[in-house]
Amino acid sequence: MPRRAQPKFIRVTEVAYRATSYDVPLWVNPNRRNGRWNIAGGEPTQYMALDAEAPFAEILRHEDLQTEEAASHYSATIWQLRIDSDLIVDYQTFELADSAGFDAEALVHDDHERCQAEAQWLISQGARGVLSPSAALPGSINLALFGPRVAVPWGTTIELASSIPTQKLTTGHPPPGLTERVRYFGQPEPILQTYLRATDRHDPGGRS
Repeated sequence: MPRRAQPKFIRVTEVAYRATSYDVPLWVNPNRRNGRWNIAGGEPTQYMALDAEAPFAEILRHEDLQTEEAASHYSATIWQLRIDSDLIVDYQTFELADSAGFDAEALVHDDHERCQAEAQWLISQGARGVLSPSAALPGSINLALFGPRVAVPWGTTIELASSIPTQKLTTGHPPPGLTERVRYFGQPEPILQTYLRATDRHDPGGRS
């Protein structure tokens, strides 16, 4: 296998959003379960999105809450985070991932192994995080930050890269109608399918 070029990094200065069912939005300990970009017990990884609906969509997908009735019984806290970080890998489109030598299909595939392996490689190259399409809400962008992070008050002047100004927005249920727009496990991802057709490819696994 040919050696890959070092990843290209960008700086991300955005307001991001995260949904939790507990009182702490960020953590310094290893994740207790596998995620798209992490393996349980490994490097702490913080997941968030660049819009306020995608975090709820990720929960609905993960919990398989496919009806308005089921969603109405789930409650979470939405946090707002002020992100200013360099050394971020930009895979927010399928084209960008492909051009960097990473399989576009893996970004939203139901099996996370390729993304988990990619995260380990990116971390070894100095990456602090990665932008990628939301597997749950087509068109939305997620941000995963590698390593421990600590929430600080919203107006804090940041001196440490591990500190993120954070504030609680609301605690409540997913917005009405969101279940109709969520891509659940086993369903195709329409933006990826359009991209694969444009590049004369198809998803052999049928789960992207």
